[in-house]
Amino acid sequence: MDCPASTGCYLTSRPVGDCVTVRSGREVDGREQVLAASFGNLLQCACGRWLSRGVRARPTTGVSPMAPLPQPSADPTAQPMGGTGKLLLSRLARAQALGRVPSVAGCALVEGRTAWTGVRGRVGGGSPTLDTQYRIGSLTKSFTAVLVMRLRDRGELRTNDPLDRYLPGTGIGDRTLEQLLSHTAGLTTMTPGCDWPYSGQGPADPLRRGAGVLCAAGERFHYSNVGYALLGAVIERIRQEPWADVLAREVLAPLGMRGTGTDPGAEAAPGWSVHPWAPTLVAEEVQDARAMAAAGALWSTPADLARWAEFLLGDCAEVLHPDTLAEMAEPTRLSAHEDEPGAGFGLGLQAVRHQGRTLIGHPGGIPGFLATIWVDRERRTGAVIVGNASTGLSPSRALELLDIVGEQTLPLPDEWAPQNLPPHLLDLTGYWYQGPRPHAIQMEADGSVLLQPVSTRTKPSRFRAPASRFGTTPQGGLTGLDGAYVGEELRVLRDQDGRPAALELTGARFTRVPGPVPSTPALSPEVSG
Repeated sequence: MDCPASTGCYLTSRPVGDCVTVRSGREVDGREQVLAASFGNLLQCACGRWLSRGVRARPTTGVSPMAPLPQPSADPTAQPMGGTGKLLLSRLARAQALGRVPSVAGCALVEGRTAWTGVRGRVGGGSPTLDTQYRIGSLTKSFTAVLVMRLRDRGELRTNDPLDRYLPGTGIGDRTLEQLLSHTAGLTTMTPGCDWPYSGQGPADPLRRGAGVLCAAGERFHYSNVGYALLGAVIERIRQEPWADVLAREVLAPLGMRGTGTDPGAEAAPGWSVHPWAPTLVAEEVQDARAMAAAGALWSTPADLARWAEFLLGDCAEVLHPDTLAEMAEPTRLSAHEDEPGAGFGLGLQAVRHQGRTLIGHPGGIPGFLATIWVDRERRTGAVIVGNASTGLSPSRALELLDIVGEQTLPLPDEWAPQNLPPHLLDLTGYWYQGPRPHAIQMEADGSVLLQPVSTRTKPSRFRAPASRFGTTPQGGLTGLDGAYVGEELRVLRDQDGRPAALELTGARFTRVPGPVPSTPALSPEVSG
């Protein structure tokens, strides 16, 4: 095989155990260059380029160096991260036992690097390892999306192009690649009439006889395996080779993810269905995904998924520009102000609000296996969890690991200190009533005024006076910053002695005692000074 580099390297290979020794036909300093490397059907030249056997491939960047992972230990007193590791192991053990999952593995990341790993249960008579392969289901979609965005950045496709440009004749050619990536193309979740992955193989054509269309493009969000199957077909049409081979060369190999691919190895865990009323197992068959491969056919290892979490936290190894990864992580719909059930989606990445923070990642489920990755890009923490059962390991289990890491690694808060706040704002604090409904106002350290219903679950609204109102001039209104009254003016009405007697907000009046207060000349609004 010839290397496409101008150096004229010539490669031969011979098997060495599970590896392949790759030799170049040239000598450097009187010694033949030798590099042990293998990756499925890929070889790495001594000059650092990855090549497919029998395929003259374009070079990519070098393999990302991987720091040694902390090894799992069953001893609670010998955990990476000390006491925090003990808490993580305890939570992982509970997930395995209470979820009745034959085996689980978990990883936790701090400062963008894997800081803890743990395993529980049994695989083939022994404990699982960081190299045990598990199917990751829909987590595959994130890999496909990264590959699409990599090809976009290299000018091989445009995500705002219609599908028809790459796959003419589908009947939905007006849908864009970006809509396929973000699940807004109006396609069904699965090809109608297809029982994959539960029974039978995947469809040869994800849009069998024009089926699979749910609504107009861009009309609403609807999660679609069909859309990602089409993205895999776009990649294959552009590169004229299987999606899995392109993914291996362009994404997996540079990241050093040697245990990830569409074919399981000798260390793969079997998939199980756990009887709902008895502690027994039924084997789950692995069905051929065919055209659905790009939507959910990958196998991976805990070690590789930890590396993928590091990638999502910014260690891109030149696979993607960090700005492109940030673009993918931006959700198309998600509240920025409060925790909500449900999630938003970016481009191949799911986003959730959790304890006031936005996390990205993706869960994956396929018969016999469950997997989830969540990362907090702001705090640079993350968590991975995988297991070999159809049920019992929800995405919230990864959140539990992430919560432990977040709590144990939070920086110290700033010390509290009393503030010198304007008297005309301080005298607004305390109870107010909108008719019979009680509210309370309190001051925050930044000078904002918090208006909150009492004994309800309604979200508070914050108000802040203009900057000039904090000086010697007490006059001025308050403008809503968030909550239900964002942008609205809160007017203060004072009595003849200058004490606040009523508040007006969008036509509603608040008073110091329950019941309405008549409008009298004794109450005058504050005016701008």
